[in-house]
Amino acid sequence: MTALHLDRMTWPEIKAEIQNGRDTVVVPFGSTEQHGRHLPLGTDAVLGDEIGWRLAGRLNAFLAPTVRFGCSEHHLAFNGTISLGAETFGRIVTDVVASLSIHGFRRIVLLPTHGGNFKPLAEAVADIEPAKGVRILAFTDFEGFVNTGLESSRAFGVDAAKSGAHSGEWETSLMLALRSDQVKMDRAAEGFVGELSEVMSKVFDGIENLDQYGVLGDPRPATAEAGKKYLEDIIEFLYRWVEKQEKV
Repeated sequence: MTALHLDRMTWPEIKAEIQNGRDTVVVPFGSTEQHGRHLPLGTDAVLGDEIGWRLAGRLNAFLAPTVRFGCSEHHLAFNGTISLGAETFGRIVTDVVASLSIHGFRRIVLLPTHGGNFKPLAEAVADIEPAKGVRILAFTDFEGFVNTGLESSRAFGVDAAKSGAHSGEWETSLMLALRSDQVKMDRAAEGFVGELSEVMSKVFDGIENLDQYGVLGDPRPATAEAGKKYLEDIIEFLYRWVEKQEKV
């Protein structure tokens, strides 16, 4: 199966594809926020582009452009971070779904690749009344997303604390596999490597309270080889999630 970039096509081409049965679209929601001293601010948006593209391929779907701003208030202590309020984010989700719903798409998959987007996405979707014949599949299982990454890292001998929830080994390995030219491994340093429960209880009050450079985990063990496997794992996890939703 193949994917198609929605924004690289003309409207008649899109209409024809929908009429021929390609009626699924994947919409990633990333961010523009700090990722330590070694990863670019666009990391979550890159993951949206790449994970979204591969998932769309498995689903024979369109890939919509990644929404490149997210709910990143807890990263605002770091230069360059751009954050949306939850209400603004929710309005974007609502308007995107409304726009796609009138064109014949029958399945709209909403895919956050930034931790701060999961909760506001769930809240936004809860208030949306789907158009007749349209299914909205919003991936809001942040814990499942994180745990999939931790399990993947464990297979490479990296423990959960170093794998990390933000800019650690897992995310850095993905970026080495996808955009190695944007990764500055000479600046990579260990960040907060405590319990995930402590991360979840403190991070949304400001990630700087956990690590002065905004890193959760240790990026130094990261490799492109691991990143390629992590990408396969997360796509398989998400594809199985979509298939499970279809049976509900």
